[in-house]
Amino acid sequence: MTGKAARGKWRYIAFQVDCERNISRRDFVGTLLDIGRGSPVRDSFKLTVFERGLGILKVPHRLKDDAIALLGSVVSVNGVRCEVTTLKTSGTIRTLKERYLVDGKEFADADDWR
Repeated sequence: MTGKAARGKWRYIAFQVDCERNISRRDFVGTLLDIGRGSPVRDSFKLTVFERGLGILKVPHRLKDDAIALLGSVVSVNGVRCEVTTLKTSGTIRTLKERYLVDGKEFADADDWR
C-alpha cells in the first residue's frame, strides 16, 4: 500500500472561463501549456473537468498558487479573448464536484455556484 507522501498530494482548482465565444478543451489546455512553459507549473497539471465554461484543474499541492496565477494570466485562447476566474480550491475533487456539478454530471446554473 502506498501512502500519500509517496503518491504526492494534489489540489483541485475550480474556475470559470468567460470568453467571447465557445472554446474547446484542447485549445484551453494548449494555451495553459504555452503560458506555463516558463512557470514552475509547466505541464504538471491535468484538466479533469472542462464544460460549459467551468473547469477543475488538478495540480501538485506545492504548485497551487502558481497554478492559480497561471489561470489568471489567460487573456485569450486561440485568438478568442477570455477571462478566467478562480472559484475555489480543495484537497479533493469530490468537494468541488458536489459544489459545482449537478448529480456529478454537469455544472449547476450560475445562481447555484456559491
